[in-house]
Amino acid sequence: MIMHVKDAKRNREMGFFMKWLNGFLIKRYNQMIAWKWLNVNNVFCRRFRGMLFHNICYKCEASFGKKNPERVFYVIRCPQEELGVFGLFNYVVYHLKLAVRLNAEPVVDWKYYPNNYISEDYLVGKENAWEHFFCQTTDITIDEVYQSRNVIMSHGNGEGTLGEIYVPEELQKSHELVKQYIRLNAQTYHHIEKKYEELGLGGKKVLGVKCRGTDFVTAKPKGHSVCPTAKETFDKILELEQVWGKYDLIFLATEDYNILDEMKQYFDERLVYLDERRFETVGEKWLSQVYDDTKYSGKKYEDMLSYISSVYILASCDALVLPVVGASLGAMRIKGCCEKYYIFQMGIYQ
Repeated sequence: MIMHVKDAKRNREMGFFMKWLNGFLIKRYNQMIAWKWLNVNNVFCRRFRGMLFHNICYKCEASFGKKNPERVFYVIRCPQEELGVFGLFNYVVYHLKLAVRLNAEPVVDWKYYPNNYISEDYLVGKENAWEHFFCQTTDITIDEVYQSRNVIMSHGNGEGTLGEIYVPEELQKSHELVKQYIRLNAQTYHHIEKKYEELGLGGKKVLGVKCRGTDFVTAKPKGHSVCPTAKETFDKILELEQVWGKYDLIFLATEDYNILDEMKQYFDERLVYLDERRFETVGEKWLSQVYDDTKYSGKKYEDMLSYISSVYILASCDALVLPVVGASLGAMRIKGCCEKYYIFQMGIYQ
């Protein structure tokens, strides 16, 4: 009996030591990732940063200090620098599900895990980019979490979730999580409301359409869903309007200038869209590389604010026509299940 007590005590001490050690290592990482010389847009720095991510992003329990001893936090972190903003959004939703299962309070860290779309180099380790657009998912900041006693650090992976777009029951579960945990901050909310009014969508019957082009057109990324052309989208809308009835306005969300130009010809004055930066072609580059180009330095916040606005307005539409991409899943998770929506199923790029 005495031996069992000693073993239990030793195990507790070892468990606390490992939590302390994890906390110590993660704190050192947080300090290192904020170094100015490490956040430079060149190949060496990006590879070194990737090495740090690889070695720090494993699921573990950590203790960073004595604060909030009665609470358990779950830090949602993502080391995938090239993941788009709604890829990140959906990644957060996936980890919200894990946090709920663990009965822990989720908190989103986009401060120490930079991303090519949203993080200006000089802000890495200094500002939590999640809070540029959203309220934090709990009532304290990420800085206080990194002073707290009981913290679960998420792993660096997000399971593939795009298939959920075909499963209404799972979409509804994710929608409930989004309603509970993901709230626009005041600045973002008022920006979207203003854009909604400027587009004249109030009181109108609106069909929301997402079109994905640019790097999907040129690169045809293996394993990703094939996206329809503007003509294929137009034809499908005409077909659906025979069943659903004609819509007053067509709201188009796209990053592709050529798609927008073609859709203008098809729908004329019925087409509405946000005035945002779009691309005619990105050549052999991924879209993340284009946004990360140094000539666009200082513009990431405005670009992502416009992109988030387009998806939230998409989610407000009466019906949806969507390809299988991250923004489509994000819009469906924000909106919840609706009666009238169409998802293109065109296979995957080989």
